[in-house]
Amino acid sequence: MNNLEKAKDQNTSSETLEKLSNDEDCIVRCNVALNPNTSSEVLEELSNDEDWRVRYNVALNPNTSSETLEKLSNHKDHSVRCYVASNPNTNSKTLEKLGNDEECTVRWRVASNPNTSLEVLNKLRKDSNERVAKAAYKNYNSCLE
Repeated sequence: MNNLEKAKDQNTSSETLEKLSNDEDCIVRCNVALNPNTSSEVLEELSNDEDWRVRYNVALNPNTSSETLEKLSNHKDHSVRCYVASNPNTNSKTLEKLGNDEECTVRWRVASNPNTSLEVLNKLRKDSNERVAKAAYKNYNSCLE
């Protein structure tokens, strides 16, 4: 099995993924960043990768720590911020900040995240973007049930 196949394989050990996280091939590192067996420590290191695609995948990984997600929430690429806003480990403080993002797609992801506070959801229910407002309204009501 080559490095790319190992990086993609859901049965690859976290130790092997740690070694692969230093591979010179960006596609290998991207797949390490997506692998559910990658440790939060390795994901923290990959969040500093020179390639935005690796950082994008770190933001998607459910093992990424809330501290790493908070750091990525400042990323200039709105796609990275979108995936931070939708990650289940993103804390309410980071979601509150992203709820003010200039990009409506980021705010929509915040409005859809179950970790978003009622206070932020209430604010987003009045968002100028209809899609954001609808998502916030739906999430707000489900929190009250």
